[in-house]
Amino acid sequence: MRLSRETMRSCHSFKGSFITLAGGIAFLLLFTACPKVKVPKTVKRVSGGGDSKMDVKVHVSPKANNNNPVAVDLVLVSDKKLLKELMKLSASEWFEKRHQFELDYPKETELDAGRWEWVPGQDVQVDQVPVKMEIVGGVVFANYFNAGTHRAPIDPRKGVLITLGDENLCVQSLKEPAKPCAPAKQSGR
Repeated sequence: MRLSRETMRSCHSFKGSFITLAGGIAFLLLFTACPKVKVPKTVKRVSGGGDSKMDVKVHVSPKANNNNPVAVDLVLVSDKKLLKELMKLSASEWFEKRHQFELDYPKETELDAGRWEWVPGQDVQVDQVPVKMEIVGGVVFANYFNAGTHRAPIDPRKGVLITLGDENLCVQSLKEPAKPCAPAKQSGR
């Protein structure tokens, strides 16, 4: 069987087209494939787009506040000016004016991040406190009967140990070894 010249040309043309098409596809696949990227072995998951949780541990002295319950507020703020203002208040001023602060700063939704009252010697378990990404700082206020500021600044991105001592509170990082509270400073009440 003999093939005509036209049949042979169309065969060669088909083979040539097929080879050209296959070469083009291979070229595209080669140069459009994903580049080699280092993929981390573990991926840290951050919930809520940057939100985190703060570990809070509490120790209450058996003689805290002259053997009376101690009200404690953990206040988190996103406004640096408000944080400076809060750091000028004593705990008694905070507890007296906190409702007004909530009215004056309605966007500050974490002014009541934690509100507790503990009795002397109580064993305390506190759940992790949620911290929104926009939070810039925090303050712990403890409402003691004796005169003093009874407040402490905190870094909301680090775990804290709140110690309610006999006459004052102290706050320190969870990474530091626990230490006793200094006597209360006699200002602000």
